[in-house]
Amino acid sequence: MPRDIKHDRSLVYGPVPSRRLGRSLGVDLVPYKTCTYDCIYCQIGRTPQTTTERKPYIEPQKILAELESRLAEGIKPDYITLGGSGEPCLNSDIGLIIERIKQMTDTKVAVLTNGSLLWSEHVRNDLLQAHVVLPSLDACNANLFNKINRPHPDISFETMTRGLAEFRRVYSGSIWLEIFIVQGVNDTEAAITGFKPFLESICPDRVHINTAVRPPAEDFAGQVSMESLESLASALGRGTEVIAEFKNSGNAGRGKEVDRQILDMLSRRPCTTKDIAAGFGLREESVADKMSELSASGLVETRKSGERVYYIKKS
Repeated sequence: MPRDIKHDRSLVYGPVPSRRLGRSLGVDLVPYKTCTYDCIYCQIGRTPQTTTERKPYIEPQKILAELESRLAEGIKPDYITLGGSGEPCLNSDIGLIIERIKQMTDTKVAVLTNGSLLWSEHVRNDLLQAHVVLPSLDACNANLFNKINRPHPDISFETMTRGLAEFRRVYSGSIWLEIFIVQGVNDTEAAITGFKPFLESICPDRVHINTAVRPPAEDFAGQVSMESLESLASALGRGTEVIAEFKNSGNAGRGKEVDRQILDMLSRRPCTTKDIAAGFGLREESVADKMSELSASGLVETRKSGERVYYIKKS
C-alpha cells in the first residue's frame, strides 16, 4: 500500500465560517469520506464504506507544506482545524502533524472528530497536544447510535462512550462536545435526558446542540426548530448552548486563487452566499455574481434546505 494515497484536491481549504470556531482554516488528513461512521445527517454525503484502519493516508510533509504556503499568504484564522472530508484520527500521523503545526504557527489547533476512536490509547495520545478537541455524541443508547451514526461494525456504543470518558481523564485541553439533533429521531426531552449520565463522565467544557442546517446525507434527517433546540439545551442544563450563526469579524484572503478555494470549500460542505462571503471577506452581492458564473460553467449546483439555497460542487 503506497504511503501517499492520490489526492485530487487541495488539502488546506478556507478559512471557512464555523459556528463554533470562528474563521477556521481546514486541513484534510484523509481522502474524501474515509470515515468510521456513515451518519444520516452528514453534510458531505454518505460514506461508501466505513473503516477503522489507521494508516498514514497522506504524507505529513505534503500537508504541512501546503499549510505553510497558505499561512504565508497572510491568512489569519482563529483556528487551524483538522477535520474536513472524513475522520482525521484515522490518519496515524495526526500526532506528528499537530506537533509540526504548533512549531509552525501560534494559531490554535482544533481537531474535529466523531470521537469513535478515542477508545484507542494511541489515538488519545496523538490528540494530547491539540488546543481544542470537538467530538460528537449523538445518541444516549446503542439503538439510537446505530440509527444515527451507522458505525463500522467494530465500533460499539459502549466502546465509543468509554473512549470519550477516558480521553477526558488524560486530556488537559478543552473538549467541546457536539450533540446533533435529528427531527423524529433523538429530539425528545426523554432522549436528551438520557445524555446526562454520559456528560457527567465525559465532563466536556462546552456542550453544543446542533441540527441539520445544511442538506444532510439522508432526506429524512430533518432539521429541528430553534425553539425546540433551546428547550432541549435547557433540559441538559448548565454549559449547554445552541450553536449560533457565524458572523464575520475580519478580513480574508483575496486573489486569483479565490475561485479554487471556494470550490474546495464547496466540495467539503454546502454553503450559502452568506457563508462564502463571511469566509472570504467578500460582499454577498459579489459572491452571488461569482456563484452565478460557476453555476453557468457547470462547476456547482444548488440545493434548497428550508428557505436557504446552498451551493455544492458538482462531482
